[in-house]
Amino acid sequence: MKLLKYIGISLAVIVPCIITILIYNDKITQNSPVYYKQGVEFYKNGDYQNAYYNFGKINRISPLYSMAIYKQAKSAQKAGDYNTAVLKYNLYLKRNPNSLFSQTARYNLAKCYYYLKDYETAKKLFLETKSKMKDNASTADYYLGLIEKSTDKEASAKYFIQYLNNKENTNRNYELSAAQELSSIGRELTEDEKLIVGTTFYNNKKYAKALEYLSTLPMDKCWDYLVLANHYAGNKVIAKKLFEQGISIYSDKINKENLHKIYDIYTSYMTGSKLKNQAQMLNLIEKHNLAGADYAIYKLANISSKERALALYNELINRYPDSDYAPETLWQLFWNKYSLKNYPEAENLAIKHLKSYKNAKSTPKIMFWLVKTEIKLNKTSEANNILSRLITKYPDDYYGLRGEYLSNKRTDFWKTAQNKKLPINKEEIAFPISLSHLEIKDLKLINSLFAMGDYEIWLDADFDNKITQSWFEQRKNKKSRSIVLARDAIQEMEIKPSVLSAGYKLAYPIHYGEEINIAGEKLNLDPYLIISIIREESYFDEFARSATNAAGLMQLMPVTANFMVSKLSEDIPVLADLDNPKVNLYIGCNYLKYLKERFNNDLYAVAAYNGGEGSINKWLKNFNYGDYDEFIENIPLEETRNYVKKVFRTYHMYKKIYE
Repeated sequence: MKLLKYIGISLAVIVPCIITILIYNDKITQNSPVYYKQGVEFYKNGDYQNAYYNFGKINRISPLYSMAIYKQAKSAQKAGDYNTAVLKYNLYLKRNPNSLFSQTARYNLAKCYYYLKDYETAKKLFLETKSKMKDNASTADYYLGLIEKSTDKEASAKYFIQYLNNKENTNRNYELSAAQELSSIGRELTEDEKLIVGTTFYNNKKYAKALEYLSTLPMDKCWDYLVLANHYAGNKVIAKKLFEQGISIYSDKINKENLHKIYDIYTSYMTGSKLKNQAQMLNLIEKHNLAGADYAIYKLANISSKERALALYNELINRYPDSDYAPETLWQLFWNKYSLKNYPEAENLAIKHLKSYKNAKSTPKIMFWLVKTEIKLNKTSEANNILSRLITKYPDDYYGLRGEYLSNKRTDFWKTAQNKKLPINKEEIAFPISLSHLEIKDLKLINSLFAMGDYEIWLDADFDNKITQSWFEQRKNKKSRSIVLARDAIQEMEIKPSVLSAGYKLAYPIHYGEEINIAGEKLNLDPYLIISIIREESYFDEFARSATNAAGLMQLMPVTANFMVSKLSEDIPVLADLDNPKVNLYIGCNYLKYLKERFNNDLYAVAAYNGGEGSINKWLKNFNYGDYDEFIENIPLEETRNYVKKVFRTYHMYKKIYE
């Protein structure tokens, strides 16, 4: 009985204690996310001291404790308190030697030891980083070069060279520094090292500095860079002399990009007309049997009369069927036959193109026009088959979108709508990466951190790609950079994602939506057309400037702005401030309305927005086009021709994504 009595007393004491602990622990569990979220906000705002303090309030029993240690380490490192950062990184790695973030923690720890001048420990950790972590491996080489510089010059040079030569290196922040460090290493550089240093300075547009190294080398090592660097440094007489000395020797020993630049530069030194100079350049190349004749033929064809151009295109395709310019050349020959209504020969050329150049830039264009050719030849089954392939493989290409309208027998591709609204109260774009490849425990951790606003932690997990980078750039309000990253990422995808995916919303975002809707309603313009023009003109960069001084969101020329202001009854208080989005939108949208009313045609208005009102008048007067597709392909100005396609591609992509 006594035993039962003692057990009862013990339970009476222990149970309340357990309940108290559970309640306390539950309170900790509730408070820890609050402190973590506050720490994230302070960190984002650059208040690393308060960030460190908030992360430090997270209790040891919280599931967030390890991440709090990691974030304390990062906060201390950002604040320049490397001793504290070292303590926290070591504690994190001791607790989490193989976590998602351990390699980034190890790399950051190595940097902290470097700044504390504990070079031996830093070296050991950088070497570990090189063997285990792909993204920061080349940057580790840079730091290893610095560490070895005072004790082992050969090892130091090796690391700097590895950093500069790493083609997969995405962190180019240290290139100039690495080149300077290599050049000041305290021993005579080899010729190969001088070449690396010289070309690094050249690639970073430090042309005079590049010549300090390139000029000491034999011409067979760097003739092309000597010509280019001298030209861009303003030494045109020297560049011309170097060209004439070396072109017959080195034309087939340098990369195509440099060779073509050199040909263009030398052509610009000639004193005749553009056509005469290009013909002279081609004669020079063929006379001395130089490399790059295909490039010169293509360049000459593009500025020659139609008859001469066709002869040159035929010459190029026959002599250089594997040239980089062959696909576009074959398109030009096809288009000539189609325009002459010689559909059987056009069909043969299109089929040849598709067989020879499966993934060329001109492939969707050829597919679309082969569909139209087959329709002309009453080959309905063949046309439908090609059309289906076009729509499936190129769903976001201008020609794929045109093909979709053709398939549905719709003729309103270039007709914009009225009374439309952009969705301005849209949900925030979700983080754009599938996490399904992670283990369950890692997936839960990442999602819990995201829930507290700690999105940038994903970059530390070493899973970043262009789409995720685009998402981060958009959150930093770097609109143009975000669009370019998402655009390029989607372009590289063999199989395109859903149009409702985060990737497409990042590539075609809605900015200034409320202002665009107001302008659209007031001026009876489709806001989807307005936003499409803004995207293609400036990628939403209100401070964008073109080479011709076009300014702002809608890239207005000052003369155009003045012309429109003179036609408007309202005063524009800040006409000179075309960087002001409201002013730019107001004038640009009124100009677009003017062009629509002038031509009573959306397609012509868009073409005129880029090519000018006078050009459209001239084209419509001098040429008789069978349909709008033919009108676009025959626009004489390449820039305007491509502009029209880009704007209407963007218009239809916006409608697919947001309507």
